[in-house]
Amino acid sequence: MTPLPRPFHRLLAAATTSNLADGLVLVGAPLLALELTREPALIGGVQAAFTLPWLLFALTAGALADRRARRRLLVGAAGARALVLVVVGTAALLGQLSLPLLYLAVVLLGCCEVLFDTTSQSLLPDVVGREQLGAANGRLIGVQTVLRNFAGAPLAGVLVGVAGAAVLLTPAALYLATAALLLGLPSAYTPAPRPPARLRADIREGGRHLFANPTLKAIALLGGALNLANAAYFGVFVLFVVGDDAPMGLPAAAYGGLAAVLAVGSVAGSLVAAPAERHLGARRTLLGGVLLCSAAMLVPLMTAALAPIVLVALVLGAGSVASNVVSVSSRQRIVPGAVLGRVNATFRLVGMGAMPVGALLGGLLASATSLQLTFAAAVLVQVVAVLLLHRPITDRALDPDQPREQQAGEMSEEGTDVATLAQAAPLS
Repeated sequence: MTPLPRPFHRLLAAATTSNLADGLVLVGAPLLALELTREPALIGGVQAAFTLPWLLFALTAGALADRRARRRLLVGAAGARALVLVVVGTAALLGQLSLPLLYLAVVLLGCCEVLFDTTSQSLLPDVVGREQLGAANGRLIGVQTVLRNFAGAPLAGVLVGVAGAAVLLTPAALYLATAALLLGLPSAYTPAPRPPARLRADIREGGRHLFANPTLKAIALLGGALNLANAAYFGVFVLFVVGDDAPMGLPAAAYGGLAAVLAVGSVAGSLVAAPAERHLGARRTLLGGVLLCSAAMLVPLMTAALAPIVLVALVLGAGSVASNVVSVSSRQRIVPGAVLGRVNATFRLVGMGAMPVGALLGGLLASATSLQLTFAAAVLVQVVAVLLLHRPITDRALDPDQPREQQAGEMSEEGTDVATLAQAAPLS
């Protein structure tokens, strides 16, 4: 494979600074809220405010990404985040930070994140060749995992301990650095001009393109089902791990340790995704990763011993990220650039919209029954989703540009059912 081009390395550097800033904000904002209130509902509202823009603004962001110069959108989103944080950080420095101001800042930052993430996913096929998308996405997702989970979270705790304003002004500087790095990208990354249309018509066109393609539709619905199941499972998983009455009976600090192990697995998954796709094919890598995660999620039904649960965290991180890399890369190959922003936005809307529903259902089911039944139900949802949706997800559909002889050689494989796939992968 040819080396990744220089503009990609600039994009990767920008992802480094922006994801470190994201990690600081995601952890720092709730910590600041704790200094303003001890009401659990208000603290939880800060987290909800981060995801609300995905439900309200995602489709609009996709339409913008398909009509505006993508470099300009990225620079503007990074600069706007810096401005919001400077304003709120200055208020914190002067002792004027209030909970409503923090909520407003989080919503504005979330809107900028929606625009930034949607546009950057849509820009990548312009920066690297189609055969390089797997490797490029693997690096970007690896950087995101390391900086948000490893670096951002502990650094946010240190900065809050030094001064509340520091956890706001430091990411402001990082977002400014992101904007400066993105200014160095070529200005040619602009969607082709299209006839004027209402915003609503643009959004409908993206939805039609997604749901008219059987493979895209299947991946989107599968992603929604997986996010719903994972939110239900991991929304109550802390009750399995932490506390004297929990099956594992570990202290709260150990939960953070498991999250770090999950991040290690995620980094490994980001590195092996592209080689796995080349050797196993996109279908086996994507669906195999899902089934591998489903098998790992059954382990807490059988044991609460620490060593197997640590192994589960590693497998979950690797399997989920490998599947995600293939999903994103395949979408970038399949979807024409003129509509990619809106299709990406619709994908994210389906996925993000499923998460709060899953978390609510998981909590209700665990309260009414047990943790074990909730875990089993979440795994069942994942496996049933794969059984119902796997057929349109073929190597040929996921990578239309692969050599014809490879397509011909896989004709007998496209009818392979999930049971055969599960036997081929070490899932049992």
